Amino acid sequence: MVTADTKEPLSVVMKQSIFLSYSAAEYLIKKYHLTKADKDKIDASITDLKVKKAVYEILGIE
Repeated sequence: MVTADTKEPLSVVMKQSIFLSYSAAEYLIKKYHLTKADKDKIDASITDLKVKKAVYEILGIE
């Protein structure tokens, strides 16, 4: 299921409202305009494993 406002999976939207790591990940993605192509930059810059995992999930990086 996808939300109408953001076109993101509903599970990600729910996690953002509950877990701090998803909120931080969303902030970083928007601030630095991160995409799937920025995987190397994400690996080098984000040291918090929970935030990194959330960024990967939101961007769909495996």
